[in-house]
Amino acid sequence: MKISSVICEYNPFHNGHEYMLRKMREGGATHIIACMSGNFTQRGIPAVYDKFTRAKAALLCGADLVTELPVSFACAGAEHFAFGGVSVLNSLGCVDELCFGSESGNIGLLKKTAEYITDDCVCESLKKYLAQGMTFAAARQNAAAELYGEECATMLTSPNDILGIEYIKALNQLKSRMVPKTIQRQGAAHDSEKADGNTASAMYIRRLIQCGDDLFAQLMPGRAFDVFMSSKNQPPECGRHTKLEGFMLYRLRTMTQRQIAQLPEVSEGLENRIFQAIRTACSIEEVINRTKTKRYTYARIRRILNYALLGITKQDYSMPVQYIRILGFNERGREILKSAKKTSSLPIIMRYADIRQPGTDAVRMFDLESRADDIYSMSGEKIFPCGTNMTAKPVIL
Repeated sequence: MKISSVICEYNPFHNGHEYMLRKMREGGATHIIACMSGNFTQRGIPAVYDKFTRAKAALLCGADLVTELPVSFACAGAEHFAFGGVSVLNSLGCVDELCFGSESGNIGLLKKTAEYITDDCVCESLKKYLAQGMTFAAARQNAAAELYGEECATMLTSPNDILGIEYIKALNQLKSRMVPKTIQRQGAAHDSEKADGNTASAMYIRRLIQCGDDLFAQLMPGRAFDVFMSSKNQPPECGRHTKLEGFMLYRLRTMTQRQIAQLPEVSEGLENRIFQAIRTACSIEEVINRTKTKRYTYARIRRILNYALLGITKQDYSMPVQYIRILGFNERGREILKSAKKTSSLPIIMRYADIRQPGTDAVRMFDLESRADDIYSMSGEKIFPCGTNMTAKPVIL
């Protein structure tokens, strides 16, 4: 048995994702685990389809077991997102490799870059560029170019390469037995605003869904399309994030500067800038535009506002993964679980009742996920009751 894994959002599952899972099989994987974001994603927005619907689509299109990436990691920037996903998979103790897509397809150079950017010299050079008002991404790229040359710096310019480097960093940090393996991205580029044949970026597909354009049916496997269309929790025409923005603005207006300062990624007095923006802004877009600077990017501010909506604090953000939540599995997935029960360093849970120690960090993490899901339940065409995260059972195929 060779167990391969991938960290993903599948927001939504499309032909490019199916291609990657197929390449993993061709590379010798007999069993595949997908560690997938729950109902909120890295962009600081709710997923277009709920986590159990997306898990079912993944299982029908090549995955064998779907685990959940806790929301405090799923909504974070690349480094924290990657560390959370690797932590979940590494804790299973039976996973042989971690696969990820990349623009370069060069695992050797990705490994070297991951090693270089953790060097103390890079850290010192990084501080110099940050002091000049650069974003973290630009400062790190400049530091890498200065010390290791343009080839290394170029690896820090493409979204999938950057995430791959963070995966390798996390594997090294955790001294994981998992071997990193990359599959070169094919077809449409990340965040491309047009299709390339029958492949397209998830962002473009989400836009088609929101516009009601049936073209998106051609850009995902038929089985995934059928699952999404049969979901009871359909996205509204305005988009889930738009429907939740009123709640987000309300939450921000009730927060003090001290409370804003306790949100992840808030530092260097940024809470004051956000607080002042909230006082005059009449929309989330206005809050972001009045807060962002060359140093504080749109993406970072958007994530911070999402932390506020979900009630994620710096304490929640720094909490290690407490359990492995199962969202779905098939017969091969059942075989993985049987093996993992002997090797896992964390409890494997399928529902709230599996957490047996009230008052623990595990309960805190699960409650945070439940709160996020209750907020998500207000983002669709219809509003659903609270408590789905507490009672939902895994998808079993």
